[in-house]
Amino acid sequence: MDCYYCIVSTNEEPVADLAVLDARDDRTALARARAVAGQVAGWERISVYAGERVVGVVSRVAETTELPLAA
Repeated sequence: MDCYYCIVSTNEEPVADLAVLDARDDRTALARARAVAGQVAGWERISVYAGERVVGVVSRVAETTELPLAA
């Protein structure tokens, strides 16, 4: 059986963290990957895999300091 793992990327480092995830299904793996990324300052992207199969990619929505356009 393949194990789940994730790669956490930042703007400066494509592999800021690599972690094996304790998960039995894709949904749990994605949730646990988000928890791992939460401990990496400035994470931009999480790639989750089961062996060589891509489970999913989560990208952080960049917070902006710009004011919204008038409606």
